[in-house]
Parts: sequence; C-alpha cells; structure tokens
Amino acid sequence: MILDHFENVDRYSIPQLNKILDFISTHHCLMLPNEQIDIDGKDLFVRVMEYTPKPAHDNKFETHQIYADLQYVVAGIELMQIAPSKSLSPLGEYDKIGDYHFFKADQEITDLVVSKGDFTYFYPGEAHRPSCLYKEYNVLIKKLVFKIKIN
Repeated sequence: MILDHFENVDRYSIPQLNKILDFISTHHCLMLPNEQIDIDGKDLFVRVMEYTPKPAHDNKFETHQIYADLQYVVAGIELMQIAPSKSLSPLGEYDKIGDYHFFKADQEITDLVVSKGDFTYFYPGEAHRPSCLYKEYNVLIKKLVFKIKIN
C-alpha cells in the first residue's frame, strides 16, 4: 500500500505508470464524465467517480485478486481505511467478474486521510475501505481509480 502526493508517483515502481501519466496529462480530470474509460484494454482502465463520502461503517472493506488500484483524488478530501488480512471476516464470496471480495473488520483499522492531489496504491489482496467521510468535510469527491492488471 502506498499513500503519497501525486507529484511523487514516479518514485514508485507502479506498472503502466507511463500510460497513467499520459492519460492524466492529456485529459482535464475535473471535467471527465463518471464512467469507465479504457486505456489499454483489460490491462489498464480508469473508473471516473464523483460522489459524496459516507460514514465508514456504511462502506465495506474490499480486496481484489487481478487488479491493483491507483486511486487519485482530484477534488475533495476523504478517509480511506486499511486493515490486515487477519482481522477480516468475509461478506459473501469473491466476485470473479467484478474482481472484488467484500469484508468486515472490527479491529486493527488504520485511517488514511487522502486529499486533493494525493494518491493511494493498493496491491491485489490488500484490504481497503475507500470513500469514507473525513470528519465534517462532507464535500463532493472527484476521483480517478486506475485498475492495473497484475495477475
């Protein structure tokens, strides 16, 4: 798991990074519609999202098996949470088509404050709970979630 300001993204060995940087530099990210955009077929695509964050208890922890997530916040501030696998309880089965598995965690939860210009990177198997309300900052979030095929 990585949390950093996007200007530092090239410090990390992130697959497909050049294509991600090219996409960001050639698009006005704040104006992108809320949709999935293919960049390199099933190997790399981005989900553009705009939403109001919810209290953490209203969201679920998730993991992926095939894709890593690079989540880039272009507007707003939100709370993301992480938890080690030993503290997770599955909520249903893994969805192979959507590449997600939802979990519940009641302990060993770590908060990450992710602001405009920050990014997180979650490897497959790393539990994360994004889109959570941070304190009283109930503002609209605009986020690009790059899905990078790893497995």
